[in-house]
Amino acid sequence: MKPLVPGQTYHGRIADLRPADPPSPQQSAAPARLTVYVEDALRRFALPATLASRLRGAGSGTLVRFAVDGAGALAVLAPLGVQAPGEPPPGGDALRWRRPGRSGPSRMALLALRHRILRAVRDWLDGEGFLEAETPALVRAPSPEAVFTPLAAGEGYLITSPEFQLKRMLVGGFERVYRLGPAFRGGEVGAHHNPEFTLLEWYRVTGDAPALAALAGDLAGLLGSLAPYAGEAAALWPDAPTRARLERLSADLRAVPWRQATVRGLFRETLGLELGGVATPAGLHAAARAAGLGGAEALPADFTGAFSALWLRVEAALDAAPLLVTEWPAPTASLARLKPDDPSVAERMELYAGGLELANGFAELTDPAEQRRRFAADLAERNRLGLPSLPLDEAFLAALAEGMPPAAGMALGIDRLVLLLTGAQAIRDVLPFAWDER
Repeated sequence: MKPLVPGQTYHGRIADLRPADPPSPQQSAAPARLTVYVEDALRRFALPATLASRLRGAGSGTLVRFAVDGAGALAVLAPLGVQAPGEPPPGGDALRWRRPGRSGPSRMALLALRHRILRAVRDWLDGEGFLEAETPALVRAPSPEAVFTPLAAGEGYLITSPEFQLKRMLVGGFERVYRLGPAFRGGEVGAHHNPEFTLLEWYRVTGDAPALAALAGDLAGLLGSLAPYAGEAAALWPDAPTRARLERLSADLRAVPWRQATVRGLFRETLGLELGGVATPAGLHAAARAAGLGGAEALPADFTGAFSALWLRVEAALDAAPLLVTEWPAPTASLARLKPDDPSVAERMELYAGGLELANGFAELTDPAEQRRRFAADLAERNRLGLPSLPLDEAFLAALAEGMPPAAGMALGIDRLVLLLTGAQAIRDVLPFAWDER
């Protein structure tokens, strides 16, 4: 906590105001006490009667202006807004970000760390030769994948991802581009979800280089550069288990190469289910029954839904150490290239760490005819599920027809990354405004 500078003016919110105790025959009067939040730090002062008189009617949450003298005692004090005594309203802004968290730092402290993490993300990408691009947040056509619920806005949609626009830039000759900014997906609310979230996506032309190896290198470099923030965040937490977890995370992020596993191997290891070559709903249901999995008969009828339900069981068994998961079933990757020697799987990679899915990357599909076919399948699936139809991004498809070089791209959820690095418990703790605070 920084010391207060004598004579400098400060603004704060009253956290506690205790009047002076009346004197008794045995002892003199106890002075009035004032506790003030300055940013998210509590400052405690003895309150002289000459200054206490200025706070009549003030209560918790009242905004005050003050200064201290060379001894740290109150020298000036004036209220700037008076409200009825008592705790400010639960949804009010006076103490929203200042209050300590449930068992750790305030949101203000976490947001200050978030700011530094975002600055470090940009520094790393810039240092690797990536160009930041401010692509549109409002587009004519979002991704048609049935797993997304795009939010309509005006004459278009808020982006679920800047993927199409960044790939168009690759077609136009940019070789390394990224966007760090808001994306929107309706209905995604929870401890690890917010309908408006901050998404980092970067794309690079790979030429003949292995695309997923390039992405793994990017992730290792970026997260390794951010590892010190986990160690720094540990000092903010009073409980030993959280501090130990963050210190272990800091070491794990630096310990490259990280472990890699295929989806097929994890299904076999965790569920006893043989997934090899399975790419249809019937095949997946049959494999689940053959593995004797409870609830196999209740799996969703579509491949993506059934796979997701089974994958949640696998995900729950993953440990905290970083893990790169590769070779995802072809039906789960609408925009990824299929593996040349095994078209039942896509050249897709996901990063898990601390029990969270953090990043999702592809060796990018560049064939315009195949991409249109997959989009048509996405629209058919939306129709089957009773979801609204969506327009196709014809500008993106036209760009693919002009020719896109071999490329790889990665999407990383910044809010989840900050959640992981700071030890916070929920997405809302690392957002200035959660969805219900707009």
